[in-house]
Amino acid sequence: MKRVVVIGSAGSGKSTLAKQIGQAYQYEVIHMDRLFWKPGWQESTQEELGEKQAPYLQKNEWVIEGNYSGVWKERLELADTIIFLDINRYVCLYSALKRWLKNIGKTREDIGPGCPERMELAFLKYIWDYPKTKRNKAITAIEQHCQHAQILIFPHRKAVNSFIKKVNTLS
Repeated sequence: MKRVVVIGSAGSGKSTLAKQIGQAYQYEVIHMDRLFWKPGWQESTQEELGEKQAPYLQKNEWVIEGNYSGVWKERLELADTIIFLDINRYVCLYSALKRWLKNIGKTREDIGPGCPERMELAFLKYIWDYPKTKRNKAITAIEQHCQHAQILIFPHRKAVNSFIKKVNTLS
């Protein structure tokens, strides 16, 4: 595992897992939300996001977490390990709400500077709808671009925790 991509629904634990892998292997962790969001919750264009992502893809070792399907093809094609967190939407909703309550008024390290924690109904709807609107797109992208890579799909947190225990013993 030298180039790791972590994708899945919001609230699935992508950032947490990426940080754990990065810490275990001493790899740089890149948060796509941090690249995407400009101060004041202004969005980057797809072109800007691709340009921001490109320098990281040139490195030999990294963990990149986040979706942004418009720029994931390059990431998926270069990765040697793809991790898809296929976590139940109730768990994702709970985790997102818990994170929001913990970070109200703060800017998390995995979000762009000048973007204090917020919660919007559209975000909750995104999480709720993920299994029927985004999940299959992620599976299809993995199938199309990742034949060369180790693909790990974790259906619940127990599987993620078991994986991290193994990673920590190997590193």
